[in-house]
Amino acid sequence: MSSPLTIVALVQAKPGHETALVAAQAALVPLARAQAGCLSYELHESMDRPGRVVFFERWLDRASWERHMRGPHMDAFRADAGPLIGAFELLHLRQVA
Repeated sequence: MSSPLTIVALVQAKPGHETALVAAQAALVPLARAQAGCLSYELHESMDRPGRVVFFERWLDRASWERHMRGPHMDAFRADAGPLIGAFELLHLRQVA
């Protein structure tokens, strides 16, 4: 059996698009949480840098996360809000302690 997958996504909005990007990201939260295999899905915004957000996600396994990433809600997000993203980093993590 595989272990849970933790995802940390670090995102910075392009200048002038902070509010729109954060709103689009927030709309993803209930959709992701409703998916099979989602253990937790949280969005946090920096208090010092508007438009700098961190997603903390925990998935039952990699397959669950991959289904989420291929879902129509993610396709729509990438089409609509993808151009608002200035910087993006994705970490795939496993808990070691």
